[in-house]
Amino acid sequence: MADLYKWRNHPEIRKNFFNTCIVSLEEHEKWFNAKIKAADTTIYMAFCKNNKIGSIRFEDRGEVIKASVMLNPDFLGKGFGSELIRTGIKQFLTENKSDKPVVAEIKTENIASLKAFKRAGFIESYITCILVK
Repeated sequence: MADLYKWRNHPEIRKNFFNTCIVSLEEHEKWFNAKIKAADTTIYMAFCKNNKIGSIRFEDRGEVIKASVMLNPDFLGKGFGSELIRTGIKQFLTENKSDKPVVAEIKTENIASLKAFKRAGFIESYITCILVK
């Protein structure tokens, strides 16, 4: 929980979230405790040797499985993203035997994440337009 909290609030990570606000420790603890208890959510921590390089979360949203990835800021730009995605999906599907499509929602300006998901076998399927007032 502490690692995810620290990573989530790092400026380089936070800018790629849809909610870019800093999250309080209390908010994070509430979110984290709900997610680890939720039957529809699976979270994996990825390691390289003894280093925590990131996490991948899968949430069953009914007709799709939503995938969310967060790298440890110390490992940004080092090519770990697509491997974390491939390995995480393989582990998730081995444990869950789901035939639902796996979907990742990514901000268009998050080029590194878009590339990582494409290298992991994802295709770009939808674009969402937002009216900013």
